This record gives sequence, C-alpha cells and structure tokens, in this order.
Amino acid sequence: MAARRLHHGLLAEGIESCYWHAEPAWDAGPLAEDAHYRLLPWSMPAPRHPLRLGRALLRWSRERLLRTIYRKGKPQRSGMYSGPVRPYDTPLRGDLAACDLVHLHWVSRIVDYRSFFASLRPAMPLVWTLHDMQPLTGGCHHAFDCERFREGCGFCPILGRPGARDLSTRDHAIKKAALAGRPLHVVTPSHWLEQLARGSSVLPTTVSFHTIRNGISLEQFFPVAKPAARKALGLPEHGLVVAFAAESLRNAPKGIHEFLEAISRLPADFQVTGLLFGKDEPPVGIATVPLVNLGFLTDPAQQRLAFSAADIFALPSHAETISQTAVEALACGTPVAAFRVGGVPEVVRHGETGLLARPRDAVDLAEAMRTLAENPALRQQMADAGQRLVREEFAVSVQVRRYREIYAEAVAGSLSPKPCPASNGHNPFGE
Repeated sequence: MAARRLHHGLLAEGIESCYWHAEPAWDAGPLAEDAHYRLLPWSMPAPRHPLRLGRALLRWSRERLLRTIYRKGKPQRSGMYSGPVRPYDTPLRGDLAACDLVHLHWVSRIVDYRSFFASLRPAMPLVWTLHDMQPLTGGCHHAFDCERFREGCGFCPILGRPGARDLSTRDHAIKKAALAGRPLHVVTPSHWLEQLARGSSVLPTTVSFHTIRNGISLEQFFPVAKPAARKALGLPEHGLVVAFAAESLRNAPKGIHEFLEAISRLPADFQVTGLLFGKDEPPVGIATVPLVNLGFLTDPAQQRLAFSAADIFALPSHAETISQTAVEALACGTPVAAFRVGGVPEVVRHGETGLLARPRDAVDLAEAMRTLAENPALRQQMADAGQRLVREEFAVSVQVRRYREIYAEAVAGSLSPKPCPASNGHNPFGE
C-alpha cells in the first residue's frame, strides 16, 4: 500500500512510474485495468517451458528440504523467515531493464537475489525502500533483540536447528554476494530502521541512507465528526470506542491478545466498545466488553470512518517499523496508545500524539488507555498535534519531493542512464 501511494504520487507530479507486481491475491481487477500496473513476467508459480519447469522443481525441492531440516524442531521464538532463493531465475529483462532507475519495495518471496541483481547493468541506479528488516538479515523479518545480522547471522532463534553455519548463515552470504559493489540508495520510513540498516553487513559499502516517511493522502484521511462516523458504522452513540486494526485479527505479533486484555481491564463505567477491522475473527474468551468487527477494509472512506469513530486507536504490536495505521489514525484526529517498539515512538510521540506503554504489557497499555479516556481535553490536544505531524512529515507531497531528490541524485551518479520507453526520451525528473 505504501508503494502504491508513492506510485500514484509520482504520476500526479508528472513522473513516469510503472508499478511491477507479483500475482496479486487481492485487488486484481483494478490492477489489471490500469496500464501503469504490470505483472512481473516471472511471477507465475513456475516457468512454463518443460525443461525450465523441471529445473525449477529440482531447485525448489532442494530449497524446501533445507527449510524443512532447519525449521523442524523447537525454535527459541516464532517469526516469519523468507530466504533469498526462488525456484526459478528472476532477471531484469526487456522493458523492466530499459528505465532510468529501479525502485525496490517489499520483494521478499518475489525476487531471486542471485539472478535478479546479476542481471542489472553495473551502473543501474537502484533505490530500495525497506519496509521491515528482512533485506538486512538472513531471512527473519524482525530480529528483535538478536544482533547477529550485523556480522553474518547464524544461531538463528527462528530456526528449529540453529548453528554457526545454519540456513540463516547461507542466506546472509547469498544476499551479501548478490549486492556486493552495487551503488544503492537505501530508504527507510523510520530513523530506527535506518540505524539498523547502517549496522547490517549484508548491504554493500557503496550505499547511501535516507529516512523518508511513508506518505498518505490527506484528501482521503481526515477527521469525520465522531457522532456521524459512529452512526454510519452502527456504533453506540455514547461510551468509549477503542479501535484495533491488523491485516489478520489472528496475527498474534500484532498484539490482538494484549489489546483484548487491555480493553477488558478498563472500568465498566467507561462503557467500552472494541472496534476491530481486519481479516478473520479475533480470538474468543479474552474480551469482556462488546466487540464490533468491520472486517477487512480496503476503501479509504470506510477506513476514515473507522479511525474517526474511535476515541483511541490501539497499536499493541510486538514489532513495527513505523506503523501506517497509527499515521492514518492521527490523520483522522484520533490519538494512539501503543507499545514502545521499533519506530513507533517516532509517530506516537509520548505525551504529544499519544501514550506509550511497556512492550507486551497489557496492564500498562490499559493504564495508557485509561489516562486518555479520562481526559477528553488531552485527547483533543493530541489529536491536533497528530494532524500537524502528519501534514508536516507524512503527506504524500512531502514523500514525493524527497524521493524526487534521491532519484535525481541516483540518475546523475550513474554511468549510462537510459530513458524509460514510456517517457519518450524526456527527463522524468524535470531537471
């Protein structure tokens, strides 16, 4: 979503942008109808040529066997692991390669590192926006307190059979070799992630680092009067509404259990309603207050109503790079109660745009919610401060301006920039 918002912001500024994507599991209709969206040529499950298909099956069988061996057992902690090897090569060819620069976003499980980066011309300007830690590690998406990605991984706490030369060591080495010598501009949405990127041994020495916030449209996310928003969503007119959002309401690392426990600890006279939006059903047997589940919301107008209807937005994630939902809540005039993790304090500024609680501590989170619930004037003060923060740092226009500067720098520093076919040879940066 962050990448798509940037893409549309670039088009609005007259910059020729083409959004290449893997086979989408959602929103397939609008993508197929827009000429600026194109399906990656190697995003199908396997190449259709029989010989290539056979090689892909052998390669992927070996990879699946390695994953099974190393993931089997009892890992120290749970978490998603994505390696740099795909079942088939993913080179940059044809229209993909004939452009001024390539901007990568979340390419985990899409790009095969060795074949993709080997296919780039040596001076190809390359910008990479990191949305989690996976590009910096052997394969984990959030390292938490593990620091081994700084040296070469190994003893991975996500693997069931960790060791000095486990799967994370091999995958770290593959990434490092694929990126070696590449001129690369790394962008992160939080200063927290930028500092981690600077400490990663995966990235080459020929790299620059920048922090640019993920942008949102202020024409789509703005406050709606709470009575009107609640009426539109069928919520109680009176009482405290506390909202929670996640792609899946069954995703434990997003803090659904802590959220349900925290709202259940609030005093009964607050008349609390929990407002949920996301896929799946939440865990049962935890909440003692009424819950309203709006399901998975893709329409910004519906999202705007949900954020606006809430008195407090809760962000109890165990790990977050920055949190787009917290930014959207602030844009809609709702303060945030969150755990102090990752880059969250850069948007949920304690005492200014919301309140922070100790990580994974539902009792402390409930206390933060209670403080906000008992102080309507404080909530309004934080809502005003949150909207100012979003306007100054998270507006799409600010994001596009910052990226234009990096794009121009990247293209100017390349040896042989080539025009995008759709741009008819003109300089897309207006320089």
